Amino acid sequence: MNKHLEYALEVASESKCRHKHGAVVVSRGQVVATATNQRVGDPEEGWRKAHIHAEHAALLAAGDRAYGAKVYVARLSRTGAPAESKPCRKCERILEKFKVVTVVWT
Repeated sequence: MNKHLEYALEVASESKCRHKHGAVVVSRGQVVATATNQRVGDPEEGWRKAHIHAEHAALLAAGDRAYGAKVYVARLSRTGAPAESKPCRKCERILEKFKVVTVVWT
């Protein structure tokens, strides 16, 4: 497994959410940001408004360094094993906005 994807799994293990996701942004071979999926709002407003996905949070943390970068996103199952992850439509648009050149998911 790719070292950055393995790192994304480590980051995912730090998530406080039920579905644990971690993201690593790599630019010019260097990790420039990491993030987990996180609660950011009031759950009373609905799940989608109360959470930010890992890839979105990592891109925001990377700022300008995210443009043209590679992003690695990993998900851990409830048992702690790597699980399949794929982008939602909102994250696809955000990845396009940052002109991410490569995205790798578990």
